[in-house]
Amino acid sequence: MRSESALDLALVARQAREALRGGDVAAAQAPGEEWLLMALEQGDEAQQAQALLHLARCDRALHRPSEARGRSEQAARLFRQQGDAGGEAGALSVLAHSASLAGHHEEAIEAALLGLRLAQQRGDGAALVVALQDLGACHVWARNFDKAAEVLRQAADAANACKPRLSPLTACLWLAMGTLLAFAGEREQRGQLPPLGPLEGHLINARHLVAEGDAEAQCWWTLMQTMAQIWKGASALAQPELQQALAQLPEQDRHWLAALAGWVQAELAWARRLWPQARRAAAQLVLEADAVQHEPLAQLGELIASQIEEQQGQPQRALQRMRALREREARVRIASLASREETVQWQLDARRSERDRAQLADEAQRLEKLSMEDPLTELANRRSFEDHARALLAGGGVLSLALIDVDHFKQVNDRHSHLVGDQVLSQIARLMRQHVREHDVAARLAGDEFVLLLRGATEDIAQQASGRLDEAVRRHDWNALSEGLRVTISIGAAQRRDGDTLETLMARSDAAMYAFKRERKSAASAGTWLTDESEGEGDAPD
Repeated sequence: MRSESALDLALVARQAREALRGGDVAAAQAPGEEWLLMALEQGDEAQQAQALLHLARCDRALHRPSEARGRSEQAARLFRQQGDAGGEAGALSVLAHSASLAGHHEEAIEAALLGLRLAQQRGDGAALVVALQDLGACHVWARNFDKAAEVLRQAADAANACKPRLSPLTACLWLAMGTLLAFAGEREQRGQLPPLGPLEGHLINARHLVAEGDAEAQCWWTLMQTMAQIWKGASALAQPELQQALAQLPEQDRHWLAALAGWVQAELAWARRLWPQARRAAAQLVLEADAVQHEPLAQLGELIASQIEEQQGQPQRALQRMRALREREARVRIASLASREETVQWQLDARRSERDRAQLADEAQRLEKLSMEDPLTELANRRSFEDHARALLAGGGVLSLALIDVDHFKQVNDRHSHLVGDQVLSQIARLMRQHVREHDVAARLAGDEFVLLLRGATEDIAQQASGRLDEAVRRHDWNALSEGLRVTISIGAAQRRDGDTLETLMARSDAAMYAFKRERKSAASAGTWLTDESEGEGDAPD
């Protein structure tokens, strides 16, 4: 009976896949539902994941992103539990797409990045192209246009590098789409469009590839080309191109390109100053975008409608459309927060599984490293230093500790900026690494306070090492960071004694450091040691 059930499940799965592969989404959905039901009855999680991904792809093709998002999340969790990186990448692709359309841009980019890493780990060229295109599209809808362009160019290069070669058409179309949206944003901010050269360049590149694409790609390209003609002031040429694009629209009850067509129609009417038509087209853009749950285009529609009202001399109506846009943005933010809570929960659930323990161990090791490292200087942080110090103190043996303080660091920040101050700390950290042995520990305690933990070093040796570091800091070319910058440090070294705790050892080192400050101040007063930073200053720490 079990073998017969498995055979029936395989038959239904093949039927569903063949229908979707053939483009008949409606015919692919019913066997997909049956596939999922049979997998649930048999307790086969691998098949459940495959069925969920299949149904999520059907939802995406039918422009139902909210349904696609839920199913792709479940599929990704199950694939991860099974250790199926290819399946997980496929589910993350659908998740990134659906979250992006909902306006949940952080979630979308996170899913796309995870999918990209999986593709890179597998070394699958075709999967890498898809993952880069997904990530680029997410950045486009998030209006992160520079990053989108960078990623999409990588996608085009990866497509050309594939064996056999893949068409870079999709990447080129997304490059044009991102430029289109970027130009619309610049017009809204500056009151005029930028030069159209970059947009026309992307459209020319895509035009040579459109023949390799399907009707949907041809329609997409034609709509963007029509927009370029409108913005160039060639409305007479744009009208027939728009009619051609409308004739190319996919024959579905709803499609995102219908919303894009609404934008083009609004722009054409705007260019001709046909205000009633422009207003209707902008409203149609919002309606079409809502029909396919495409939040970025719906928000764009509200913005275009507001601009049209303003151009027509209707400030109150323009304000109403901007209020509608702000309300939309607020709703999306609230929904996105709720979505992130759900995502975090299922990710936590996935990580509890037995098969994720190895992955969790790697992640825990990475997080542990981050928790023990100072992010600015990349030295050990206070927690790491204290763990090392207490362990060495407990083990006995010769040990010295040197506390380091950057003299008058507040003045560095005040006179040269906090950015320069951060660079000073990073340079001192680099010099510390150069002047310690491999088995010593260099750490940043806080602010401008550092410490060296010198294993097997007597106090004399520690003082010699401190002197070399002090000289290296004084001789460093600080002018390269900021004109007139001078930096010095104060160091106090102390050797471990019997019965020392970390606190007592640090206290003696601290006392030695302040003795060093007083000695240098006396020398400076006597004229034997004087720097522009020490002149006229007290010895209190900043």
